[in-house]
Amino acid sequence: QGSVPDPPKKMADAALAEREAFDRDGFLIVRGFATPEECEGMVSRMAKLIDEWDPKTLEVFRTDKVQSKAQGSSDYFLSSADKIHFFLEKDALDEKTGGLRSDVPKADALNKVGHGLHLVDDVFRAYSESEKVGRLVRNLGWKHPVLPQSMYIFKQKLIGDVVTSHQDSCFLWTEPRQTCLGLWLALQDATLDNGCLWARPGSHKEPVRRQFSRNPEFFEGGQKDKPMMIFESHANSDHVPWEGAMPEPDPAAGGFVPAPMKAGDLFVIHGALDHLSLPNTSEKSRQTFQLHLIEGPKEGITWSSKNWLQYPDNKPFPEIPMPPA
Repeated sequence: QGSVPDPPKKMADAALAEREAFDRDGFLIVRGFATPEECEGMVSRMAKLIDEWDPKTLEVFRTDKVQSKAQGSSDYFLSSADKIHFFLEKDALDEKTGGLRSDVPKADALNKVGHGLHLVDDVFRAYSESEKVGRLVRNLGWKHPVLPQSMYIFKQKLIGDVVTSHQDSCFLWTEPRQTCLGLWLALQDATLDNGCLWARPGSHKEPVRRQFSRNPEFFEGGQKDKPMMIFESHANSDHVPWEGAMPEPDPAAGGFVPAPMKAGDLFVIHGALDHLSLPNTSEKSRQTFQLHLIEGPKEGITWSSKNWLQYPDNKPFPEIPMPPA
């Protein structure tokens, strides 16, 4: 008769298998990472935040070819680093009045809320600082990570917009090497119909192609007619003609594979992984809570001063509590 493996060995074997899959593919799906109670708690908390939100400032979030113009000319976006700010779907605005469409409730008009939920809200901070987050990150090789950014994404029914092909490190640049890691938690089921993630396995082994940078002409040159943010090219992207756009005729043609998920599942994203999502044309939203962490200064890593996200007064990013090995 074979012996039953002891729990510590079984956990170590599972962690090794996860590390190997992540290193091979650039992503990892952890089924049932969050409990139904945790997911429901975050959804309920966000509903309360939206209820308390007075939409006097209407800001549209985009990922298409006008992204640098939209986010790159917005004080509301740039000042959201350590706060809770609300960003709309582009199809939620009335083109004639500039306000919310009368037929779209404000809860259904949002693209995302960010980027400091992990700093200022107890419910989202509790998950962000949980032991299981620290354990997973440690098992994947991060040693002293810090957490610059969190986002709540809605992918609204019928109007949830496309998220074009991108690498997260483009927006969370670190030096002397790239260390971004994304933790994409499904709070509702993510399906082919409501805009689940698509990822290109192995693309994390390619260089990060561009950097979303503060424009020196605006910030240092005082040219206020220039965009605040620009994209700087860092690597040849001829093999990725869909950079900042979408593969034609569909993601599969570019080597992307879909990743349907159940509420509570976690999609772990290497910062150089090429990934995207299609529009939500269904009657069901696809809400997620996302963390973006980097290796910290204790590992000799520096957050780029060019990044859009900068905490006021050079306040340090919070450390992710790491359980003992």
